[in-house]
Amino acid sequence: MANLAMTGILEKMTGKDKDYRYMATSDLLNELNKETFKADTDLEIKLSNIIIQQLDDAAGDVSGLAVKCLAPLVKKVSETRVVEMTNKLCDKLLNGKDQHRDVASIALKTVVAEVSVSSLAQSILSSLSPQLIKGITTAGMSTEIKCESLDILCDVLHKFGNLMANDHELLLSALLSQLGSNQASVRKKTVSCIASLSSSLSDDLLAKATTEVVRCLRIKSAKAEMTRTNIQMIGALR
Repeated sequence: MANLAMTGILEKMTGKDKDYRYMATSDLLNELNKETFKADTDLEIKLSNIIIQQLDDAAGDVSGLAVKCLAPLVKKVSETRVVEMTNKLCDKLLNGKDQHRDVASIALKTVVAEVSVSSLAQSILSSLSPQLIKGITTAGMSTEIKCESLDILCDVLHKFGNLMANDHELLLSALLSQLGSNQASVRKKTVSCIASLSSSLSDDLLAKATTEVVRCLRIKSAKAEMTRTNIQMIGALR
């Protein structure tokens, strides 16, 4: 597609008229889905910036289309750009406005789902893992942020757990620390995460996790819901 036409699409995507923004974002999605689509470095930067911006659009149908644009975009731009977008999405998730958090979470899951090249996966994981751990373990972090971070981490571990061996011990410790959360939703998602992680853990780390859960089960003063969580954990450590 001619650069002039692409420039027109990008201009309309930032306009005041919601209908124009929607139609322009739809046009961009169609272009990105074409096998012949190519972008130079300047266009890559413009596209990634504007799509990240559109995720915060006040019109839900526009932000929803922007999320759909991410899937083909991940496959059409450089690894550097994908890592950059991932970091921006993490920032929205952990530090952004509440109303934008759901979209940021869906966008991150979309990026993770579309990554298939090992080198890109490694690049993303090196920056994504510590930020998700921060979202899960930071004192004072809201239940919503913890749950969103756990959801994304579960997807990451399910798909790339074997590529994260260097982070396994850190991830396991972070997750085990959440089994005692007062929020049932956090405990439930933590168990799911550990289940996804367990299939790629070393025998030593599996033993460490099992020992910790058994220790918690022996605490006679533990509340019934905590005991149930730890029993569920035994089942998750396969």
